[in-house]
Amino acid sequence: MALSANRYVWRFLFAISVFFAGFFAVLFYFQDIFIVLILGAILLLISEKLLSGFNRVMDRFPNLNRKAIGFSLILLSLFAVVVLISSQMDEIAALLAEAAKVQQNFTGGASALFGSESKFARLTNSGVIKPGDLQEVGNAIFTEFTGIISKISYYLFAGALIIPLMFSMYFRHRNKLVNYIGEYAPPKHAEIIDRGLKDMGRELEDFFSAKMIESSVVGLICCIGFYLAGVDGWFFLGVLAGFLNIIPYIGPIIGAIPPIIVGYLTSPETAILAAGTILAAQLVDNFYLIPFMISEKVNINPLLSVVLTLAASKLLGPLGMIFAIPIFIIYKIIITESYKALIIIYPDED
Repeated sequence: MALSANRYVWRFLFAISVFFAGFFAVLFYFQDIFIVLILGAILLLISEKLLSGFNRVMDRFPNLNRKAIGFSLILLSLFAVVVLISSQMDEIAALLAEAAKVQQNFTGGASALFGSESKFARLTNSGVIKPGDLQEVGNAIFTEFTGIISKISYYLFAGALIIPLMFSMYFRHRNKLVNYIGEYAPPKHAEIIDRGLKDMGRELEDFFSAKMIESSVVGLICCIGFYLAGVDGWFFLGVLAGFLNIIPYIGPIIGAIPPIIVGYLTSPETAILAAGTILAAQLVDNFYLIPFMISEKVNINPLLSVVLTLAASKLLGPLGMIFAIPIFIIYKIIITESYKALIIIYPDED
């Protein structure tokens, strides 16, 4: 397609670009609410996929009561999750008790570690480690941990208020958007708007579906590996590693730290097996899932993907790394469809 030579096309296209840049800037400014909305959208996507699969299975058994079976499955799933999480919390509590014993033993043997003849003392005397460094590290870890707990509490509270409303509005009014566009949009623009929204929804659904499958596979590998390695809290740590895998580059590193630490509290061999599990999951992810599954679903140049992710991480941090590709997809469709509409409205001047 030849580029338009009409200046009005490019003026409007520039105005559209600036408008949506400001829109996304506002979303990232209120990033806590933005994260809750995105989590709600992901849960909606998962729910719709599960509901669609459930309906396809139930179509084979028309005489069964769908609502009763669906409600029973939900209750059984919730019960299984509660039981599993409870057992995980018991393991974590036992781990904390064991860590307290280790700390007491450490206090009793502190002279061997911090005595005048210890390696740590020699490093301190040589200037490699300053006496206040350890305290600063401890303060930083405590501050970061407190901040994480505070954010998680906020997300749980906001999610409990917002996400049920999102579910209610979506399943009640999801079919009304097309009618709204057809009723209020100009006839010559309604088709373009409808096509753009469908393309946007399809590509975003493909992207998030691929990322959820990737995260689930990585989490499943980690859960199995941690369980076989004997890591306490294997389910929680495996799910955490799979969830953090969504964050490009730094997510797998962050997700590897807790299971290695927990494994080391059990034994060095367990920590090595936990690290091996993380490595195996990342090998499967990078050599199979991303090249053969993600690339097929998301039509984007790999080099452009890396550049966008790194640039977004510089501007917006980890949240930018997660949403760099989805925002690019939205931008691409908006600009493409707007350009197609504008060249019809403003044809080239003679």
